[in-house]
Amino acid sequence: VAYVCALAYAEPGGREEVVQGRCEGLLALEPRGHGGFGYDPAFVPDDYGDGRTMAELSPAEKDAISHRGRAARALVDRLTEAHARRRGRGRRSVGGRR
Repeated sequence: VAYVCALAYAEPGGREEVVQGRCEGLLALEPRGHGGFGYDPAFVPDDYGDGRTMAELSPAEKDAISHRGRAARALVDRLTEAHARRRGRGRRSVGGRR
């Protein structure tokens, strides 16, 4: 079982970036915990290995492994890398200096 989040970024010039974040785990036999929403009380993520449901994790623990957080961090990374590549191509040497 997995939570999945896909994020897309598109520019008018045609550039597109699509990323995905996943949080894999198992369904609990019974709901546990009071945090979160939706399926959080029934979802036991693989990441911590201690059997807690998403609803039993602290907000910081949940944010670190959530499918949305992973997708958002992946998109930031992808856009940062693309920006760095474009800046590197735009530089020209003049007299051996940049």
